[in-house]
Amino acid sequence: MNDRPYSERDHPPESRAFEIFVASRYLRAKRKQAAIAVITTIAVIGIAAGVAVLVIALALVAGFNEDIQSKLLGGTAHLNVLRADGEPIADYRELVEQVMEVPGVVAAAPTTYFNVILSSTGQAPAIIKGVDLSAPREANEVYATLIEGSIEGLRSTEPGQEGIILGKVLAEQLDLEVGDYVRVLSPQGRLTPFGLAAREQQFQVIGIFESGLYEYDSSWAYTSLRAAQRIMGLDDVATVIQIKVADIYKVKDIAARVLEAIGPGYTTTDWQELNQPVFAALQIQRVIVVVVLSLMIFIAALNIITTLIMMVVEKTRDISILMAMGATSQSIRRIFMFQGLLVGAVGTTFGLVVGAVVSRVADKYHLIHLPETIFSISYAPFHVRVIDAAIVAVIALTISFLATIYPARQAAQLDPVEGLRYE
Repeated sequence: MNDRPYSERDHPPESRAFEIFVASRYLRAKRKQAAIAVITTIAVIGIAAGVAVLVIALALVAGFNEDIQSKLLGGTAHLNVLRADGEPIADYRELVEQVMEVPGVVAAAPTTYFNVILSSTGQAPAIIKGVDLSAPREANEVYATLIEGSIEGLRSTEPGQEGIILGKVLAEQLDLEVGDYVRVLSPQGRLTPFGLAAREQQFQVIGIFESGLYEYDSSWAYTSLRAAQRIMGLDDVATVIQIKVADIYKVKDIAARVLEAIGPGYTTTDWQELNQPVFAALQIQRVIVVVVLSLMIFIAALNIITTLIMMVVEKTRDISILMAMGATSQSIRRIFMFQGLLVGAVGTTFGLVVGAVVSRVADKYHLIHLPETIFSISYAPFHVRVIDAAIVAVIALTISFLATIYPARQAAQLDPVEGLRYE
């Protein structure tokens, strides 16, 4: 007596190889299957097209996400510390020293920023930001984005000769170059015998920066912290302590440690909070892309159903012979499931390769140009991620498998006696 379970006696492991062999032979057979071959080819091409389009779309979403995130983090602080009551920070030097002792903090610097009007041949609104030149370079993003001129020009303290660094787009709008002069008008008025007048001061353009984001390059400017305080009529105070951290994804834990170290009366904002609408929109876009383009793969997979149903009809006699020779209903079912999965696997593999190649070429040669005023970048970036390719493959193969269930079940339910009479 054989003690092995029924399923193991009837379906030994070597039967799987036989089922896959029969499934592949059915797909390769040409006799009396011209229509089936055409439909099978259409199914493969349809799945490949759906997979390729989904890979390209996800690469585009990932490219936008990574590009925007890197530029946002390159142009802004990871973490900001502010007074909870909105008042300026008078003891900002001591506060910076306390922050620097917190584990995970790489650099910290005091700053202040406010809205102004820049005036030369024309006028443009701008946000001017004060740079503490004594702080580490890592704490001030202007060091990394400067493309023309020198930061050293910000050290000048002569009234009318103090330096300013403009965004590339802002400088182009005002037709300014390094060495030119621009007037800065502050909305914070000063009292005169004739009433309240706007503060106004001349600055020399000593540098141009480019972050890659249109919003920054078209509206931001940098000067020294002392010059920013003067144009705003402030004492030796800062409004924000900006912080760079070692791990941007642990910024909330680091923020909690910072607040614990500096005591009550302060609050923080991090890069995730400040840019939450942008990343939320990209995430929603990613989900929509996956859902919509998965429907394209599903439609293509309907051809697998058609192929298998026609194959069942055409191979009725062969199926009956196999069952008469001892093949079980489960084996017949798996043969047609493997057949459908082979179609899906070939289409998926081809689609992944095409999608990855097209994405790499489009990214390398900047094939899709974009208006910077709308998208903040000049071209569409495509970044293919392994996890995205794996998700696409799982979706395509799952849909292909589901498409095999009905025709495979129909094949397994055939009556071998009736099948042998089939002509």
